[in-house]
Amino acid sequence: MLKSIFLAGREVNYPRNALMLSAIQGVSQTTVIGSQGSNVYKGGIRPILRQSVRSFLQLIPRLIKRDFDFVFIGFFGQLLTQMITPFTRKPIIMDMFVSAYDTLVEDRQITTRKSLLSKFLFWLDKQSSQRAKLILVDTLAHAEYFHETFGISLSKMKRVFVGCDEELFHPLPENPESHTVLYYCSYLPLHGVDVVVQAAELLQADPTIKFRIIGEGIDYKKIQKYVQENQLRNVELAAPVSIDRLPKEIQNSLICLGGHFGASAKACRVIPGKAFQMIAMGKPVIMGDNTANRELLTHGVDCWFCEMNNPRALADAISTLIQDRELRNRIAGGALKTYQEAASSKLLKSIVQESILDALKPQG
Repeated sequence: MLKSIFLAGREVNYPRNALMLSAIQGVSQTTVIGSQGSNVYKGGIRPILRQSVRSFLQLIPRLIKRDFDFVFIGFFGQLLTQMITPFTRKPIIMDMFVSAYDTLVEDRQITTRKSLLSKFLFWLDKQSSQRAKLILVDTLAHAEYFHETFGISLSKMKRVFVGCDEELFHPLPENPESHTVLYYCSYLPLHGVDVVVQAAELLQADPTIKFRIIGEGIDYKKIQKYVQENQLRNVELAAPVSIDRLPKEIQNSLICLGGHFGASAKACRVIPGKAFQMIAMGKPVIMGDNTANRELLTHGVDCWFCEMNNPRALADAISTLIQDRELRNRIAGGALKTYQEAASSKLLKSIVQESILDALKPQG
């Protein structure tokens, strides 16, 4: 049996890393290097830097022994890839779940494009991708971005949807009395929480519709101020909940908002993780209309699309589903079917395994 090493810049039990680890354990005897605790990451770059250095130091004895067939570097892996490649000729498989440059420079805009940090992040993405033998991505839209921005060959990349933990997220009996529209996020600009609360403002005339927004983050104070100043009594801003409580929140909602609703380019390249959780539970979901979401979902069949960054379009979508129970049920059934056929854990693991084994085949 093949021998592998798994390590990552984020915690090993981060959902994306957990999926990848489970997959490679099915085709190899795997040594896991990294932390299991969610306390590894509290936001920002420094925790990832610390974890990457710590993982690399733990890896050194294995690099000296060379007693493995390949290294799998999970999310966040660009820095680790750069650290490892000078010390091994063994194949490196990398999950490029996000681009450091895209996330920090183009989306969150923590620095300018001409800054030294920006240039370093661009170099980091480009160089790490060149050193990996196989790169896993979450959408074809992301693959196109990586190809156009960093010159990564499309043939080197393989799409693996995000998926979700099916032990937690599976169909549950619906709450027939609910009129709740649910959204949960970490208040990043691409999430478009401002669009959601403005849509809620447009729907104030219907006292039965309640919005429950769970989370905290960068834009929370701004959103809180808007809700208070405009006296939006139909909006509840709830504190974050643990992932094991999310299924109950989803169950108790009438309609789920899958996102993303923000205006950034990155918002159009990703399928939100929450969307997989919601459709795995067979709930009617409203999604931002973009290229990435259309890779998985179809308007009117398994979701309801609305124009991104458009509160009126979102309000109209919510009204349409609120008023049409038959449509909600049809979309909910389609959502569950799509998840089972295109994004189940079993399917995603098989894609990862087949991709790795194919990449490791002798050339020529």
